[in-house]
Amino acid sequence: MLPAHCNINNVTMRGDVDFVSKLDEASKKKAKEELNEINDKDREMAVQAFREWILQQKWLRTPTDFAFLLRFLRARKFSQLGARQTIENYWRVKTKSPTWFKDVDPTEKKIVEIMKTGFYVIPKTTDKYGRRVIVERLGNLDMNKVKKKWGVENIFRTICLICDWVNRDENVQVNGIIVFIDNTDVTMGHFMNMMGTENGKKIMEFYQNSLPARMKGLHMYNEPTFFDAVYALFSPLMKQKTKDRMHMHGRSLTKVYEELGMECFPDEYLPDDYKGPSAGSTQQLVDTMISEIQSPDFTSYIKNLSSDKYGVDIAKLKENDAPVASFRKLNVD
Repeated sequence: MLPAHCNINNVTMRGDVDFVSKLDEASKKKAKEELNEINDKDREMAVQAFREWILQQKWLRTPTDFAFLLRFLRARKFSQLGARQTIENYWRVKTKSPTWFKDVDPTEKKIVEIMKTGFYVIPKTTDKYGRRVIVERLGNLDMNKVKKKWGVENIFRTICLICDWVNRDENVQVNGIIVFIDNTDVTMGHFMNMMGTENGKKIMEFYQNSLPARMKGLHMYNEPTFFDAVYALFSPLMKQKTKDRMHMHGRSLTKVYEELGMECFPDEYLPDDYKGPSAGSTQQLVDTMISEIQSPDFTSYIKNLSSDKYGVDIAKLKENDAPVASFRKLNVD
């Protein structure tokens, strides 16, 4: 049985016709040239075909509104098989890791306190290619607080919340994301507590296979002396594509500025004599991000997305595994 709000012939949901893309002109051009998003009609047909497949999968419970499904298609250049693989991975990871993904409330005290550390911020301004930049600084986290007050699972809960927030932006879906990791003040304790046991595997699975986003580059700055040892542990978990997009900068930001521009970085990363545009101070970025994440619209959205209504029925998925397995090895950017 199809839901009452669907048309049984073409699986059009109420709201599909009302969807109006908010892409800027540059992003529209990129969507056409890089993602095969040719026109509104083709986009609508692709979403309908994707939704029709979803509604036939008894093991999968997911939102099927136009905007939600579109991000999976964009992440996989409108490959139906690639979008199916990603949405399965997305809900499989969320189902298997409830402490990271279930019943998320952006106003929860621990989450707010963690966001206020500024360890993970995403400026509104983009790099020279229109990509948003995730600025990650684990060194901002007091590991005593993490272990005794917040819990490591709430750090990842916050990271995944922020990723779900930024990926609602259509321009992000098309242009992609850059990750800039500042290792200043990072200790071996940060790595072992954050990425030890199963956490490293889970976060790599989330970033590489489950998040419907185009991860376009990973820039490492101020790597610690023990970085080679840490990399040896985690490189087997990394896809070759991820390794190819990884850049090591040591203690110099010169190449980072050349590749990404300067206006996408917080003031703290810019030279004292720089007079051009910037993203603002880290504190301003944190305040803006928290305000948007706690907006009524997004709060309602994430509470619904993290509810028990959605997920993967692992037992039913195994029964259905044969026809699904044919696209599991697909590797689409």
